[in-house]
Amino acid sequence: MTSTNASERHLKAHERLPRFVYRAFTQKSYAEDFALRGRFRLGNLRLYPGIEAEERRDASEGQGHFEHFGMSASVDFVAESDGTSVSQTPGYVHMHTELLNPAFILSCSLPGVELNYLRSHFGQWLVKIAEPKQLAQDLSRYLETLPDRFTGVEGCLVNYNKGCRVGEHLSNIASTRLAYSQKPVAFSREKEFRFVVIAMGTPSLRFNAKYLHVDFGGALNYVSVI
Repeated sequence: MTSTNASERHLKAHERLPRFVYRAFTQKSYAEDFALRGRFRLGNLRLYPGIEAEERRDASEGQGHFEHFGMSASVDFVAESDGTSVSQTPGYVHMHTELLNPAFILSCSLPGVELNYLRSHFGQWLVKIAEPKQLAQDLSRYLETLPDRFTGVEGCLVNYNKGCRVGEHLSNIASTRLAYSQKPVAFSREKEFRFVVIAMGTPSLRFNAKYLHVDFGGALNYVSVI
């Protein structure tokens, strides 16, 4: 297996990394694989708009949508001619962003989420990740051993403001990030927190499978089945 110099990788942790998070599984064996064996997988974000459970499906997953204050242009056609006139007025403009690189996510939920809700919507077997930062660090080190190129692991609070108005100084990086950190308000009960890994490299060589499988090769002492 090819390894890369660790200095080339940088862990990106959200400044509000939570004290702990929960992760739900549909089968007991999956929860035990995670906690007792360090085996789990991250899903390619492109799969999420097509998940079968309608109540969990965000058809616009992988896209950022927001309204930005700027100049709104309108085109008027001149009657009985081919002429047009263009006018601009201040107002909110709808913006849409997407990330071209494949993004892989491990979806969790923040402290304060209703555990019964998690069990009924995402699987009855729950694990508690007591040290999210440690998981992000361990995952980043694991990625360094793979032949494919990835970013470090980003801890990401999901924003439930898709389609809403945002401040006028949203940077290009921040707006692109909404492609994997934004959902409609209807999903806010999930209180989602994501571990995000982005595939790098030229388009033809980027890792773009359905899942990114992880195997740490041993138990995670900061993860417990509850």
